[in-house]
Amino acid sequence: VPRFIDRLDQLRAPSEATAQSVRPVYIMAMSKITSMDDKLKLALGMGAALYFADAPRYRRLIQASTWGPLALLACFTYRHQNSSNAEIKSVLDTLLGAVSKGVLSPAMKTVMGDIAGLVLLREVLKYALATQRCLLNAYTNTNGQVKWGKVIQRTVLTYVMALGKKLPVVSGIIEKEVAGEVSKMEKDLDHEFSELKAKSNLELLDKMPESGIPAKEISDMMDRVAVIEDKMWESGRCSGAVYHGERDHLKLLNKAYAAFSLTNPLHPDIWPSSMKFEAEVVKWVANMMRGDDDGVCGALTSGGTESIILAAKSHRDKFREEYNITQPEIIACTSAHAAIDKACDLMGIKLVKVPMNKDTYEIDMNAVSRALTADTIMIYSSAPNFPNGIIDPIKELSEMAVARGVGLHVDCCLGGFILPFAKKLNIPGVNIPDFDFGLPGVTSMSVDTHKYGYASKGTSVVLYRDSKLRKYQYFAYPDWTGGLYVTPTIAGSRPGALTAACWASLATLGQQGFMERTREIIECRMRLQKEVEKIDGLFILGNPQAMILCFGSNDFPVLNVGDLMSKKGWSLNSLQHPDSIHLCCTVRTCGPEVEADFITDLKACVAQAAARALEAPEEGGNAAIYGMASGMPSGPVKELMYTYTDAKLKA
Repeated sequence: VPRFIDRLDQLRAPSEATAQSVRPVYIMAMSKITSMDDKLKLALGMGAALYFADAPRYRRLIQASTWGPLALLACFTYRHQNSSNAEIKSVLDTLLGAVSKGVLSPAMKTVMGDIAGLVLLREVLKYALATQRCLLNAYTNTNGQVKWGKVIQRTVLTYVMALGKKLPVVSGIIEKEVAGEVSKMEKDLDHEFSELKAKSNLELLDKMPESGIPAKEISDMMDRVAVIEDKMWESGRCSGAVYHGERDHLKLLNKAYAAFSLTNPLHPDIWPSSMKFEAEVVKWVANMMRGDDDGVCGALTSGGTESIILAAKSHRDKFREEYNITQPEIIACTSAHAAIDKACDLMGIKLVKVPMNKDTYEIDMNAVSRALTADTIMIYSSAPNFPNGIIDPIKELSEMAVARGVGLHVDCCLGGFILPFAKKLNIPGVNIPDFDFGLPGVTSMSVDTHKYGYASKGTSVVLYRDSKLRKYQYFAYPDWTGGLYVTPTIAGSRPGALTAACWASLATLGQQGFMERTREIIECRMRLQKEVEKIDGLFILGNPQAMILCFGSNDFPVLNVGDLMSKKGWSLNSLQHPDSIHLCCTVRTCGPEVEADFITDLKACVAQAAARALEAPEEGGNAAIYGMASGMPSGPVKELMYTYTDAKLKA
């Protein structure tokens, strides 16, 4: 840096007046960045050279430099243009202000214009390439063939929509069209949800009762509604949703909840039992994930989404504090749970999506390697993923994370209470790879206790390699007038009753209970898979090892099968990119009667869907909805999704 500053002093500006006006700017800028590292000083120093040098000398400066000052200034400006650091913003404002006042020679103004153009071009290309990458993965069928028509359609529409929104006349037309679709959807949804509410025989109340409803009347109404609604999941025809449901187990959970219904872990001095329950649940889960001897720790959260958000926050804050990464990036597969999208949206983290391997449906390792940058803070993996039930190559990702010095999160929300026990069972035909803290690169995990831990809804565990990383998920505010305020998770007050019910679930089943249920569920999935593979027109996606059975079709719109199955009383999951259907096997699914009914109904629905495809190729139901969504820009689709949510929240 001193040698470069000496070099600057030897340069001559086009006029002495220009030099005199610019030199103080440079000196002030250098003085303001004493807290920044030498690389940024050098970048700004080379940028200042533009203010001192005329065009010929500027060209010689580029030739004499290892890094072109043009590129360095462009990178510095682009990287820090949205920085919240007051010093950096002041420097940029001063330098760019000097440009606007005509300090530069005409040649240098042209150069600065080129910089702006290059930065804009880079941004456009980056967005276009990212969009293309996502679309190519989304619209590649199971044979690896790209549906170029849909790729081009979605890309063009997205850009037209983005540009149109900036033009007052066009934006008005777009808003009018979207509003029309939203209005239609609102009417349809109001009718649909009214029918659903009518099934439960519920009277809708617009206002809180004036004098209150007698307790017995409320109790009778709730009992009546519960009996009606329980019939659906008790039949075993739901994919996931209720993972256990045995009556004796439910009685224990409800009793635990009632006994601790007033407790709040925010006040351990009043309810010390909440500390015991939470600490033991976390310790037990850490032990399952081979972390009991390595300082693995964690916290109880409200669900998998909060666990994932906290893991993202912890990595973001750690890498910001220890490595000064201010524009963090997380790499995740397109099959990753949408909770990581939500986490990055909330935390201001750039989410870099990479495709699945088209043969295995695992995360594409080559794509991960290409996506790693100096700003990468974490790789997100799944064990298994929700759509296809496929376990990512966690061992290889661990090796990559260690080599590159980044975090590795394992989303084990679905498989947390299945994979550890399945690994011990050694069921023939089932191969559970390493996926937990036994791998050195794994820095955090999320494990849902309210799924296959069979606890009441609203509990999950987030785990960390050590307490130093966990510290970054905490919120502490020492200056509040209400006292010292600190919380371990996002919520302030938390329901201690759910913590107690969670503890009761794990304690009553014990390892043996989980082993038995894991065997039942995996063997159920294997029996169903064997029968589905025999059905003409269907194929299994990937090589599932756990509880998810996902199937698709190249012969007809498979989502029509899901619609037909729903008419027979089944609640399956409709998926996209590629279109497919999955059944998440639970304790309720296991049993000869439910399994036989599923295969019988599936065969009938496949035959009907295949015949419909020959007679009338147009799609209906979910197939039509997903088809429409895939052809529309994401903006209008989001509006329709917001409308759906609004309709659900209506009384």
